[in-house]
Amino acid sequence: MKKAEKRVNLEKQALSELACEDAIISDKQRFGRVRTSMMKHLRSEHGDEIANRVLSRINKRASTGSSEMKESMSKQQLEYDFN
Repeated sequence: MKKAEKRVNLEKQALSELACEDAIISDKQRFGRVRTSMMKHLRSEHGDEIANRVLSRINKRASTGSSEMKESMSKQQLEYDFN
């Protein structure tokens, strides 16, 4: 049972990291930076460790010139018409 519990925890952690990464990248695309309010929200929802690690990983990718990161940051954000 411990292996199953550990696997479930790792899957939850991976999903949390992906959710954080999507939110951070979207915020950077939309505002050119990650807002403090977004990071507060992610830290309260997913925990300090996960949110900080994901932010650090994204910043590292951007600073080292990752072509994947440059592509994702240059993509246009979808615009929605709520009227």
